[in-house]
Amino acid sequence: MEINKCAHKAKCDFYGCKNLAEYSFTTKGIIKRDLCFCGECLNGMYQAIAKMQTPKGTTSKFKLNKKLRREND
Repeated sequence: MEINKCAHKAKCDFYGCKNLAEYSFTTKGIIKRDLCFCGECLNGMYQAIAKMQTPKGTTSKFKLNKKLRREND
């Protein structure tokens, strides 16, 4: 999956949007054609995805386990 700058003039694929597309989303064969989005719709889609998918913190290899920590330090 890739998001690239749109090479041709196309209308945004979101329903009700009349802007010209700036970005195209391709899945390399899964969807028959590229989906085209304007900057506003792409930002709105990013905000909606961010509400559902939040990044999780990674466990650091450099932190000591609680068993190894000294209580008096």
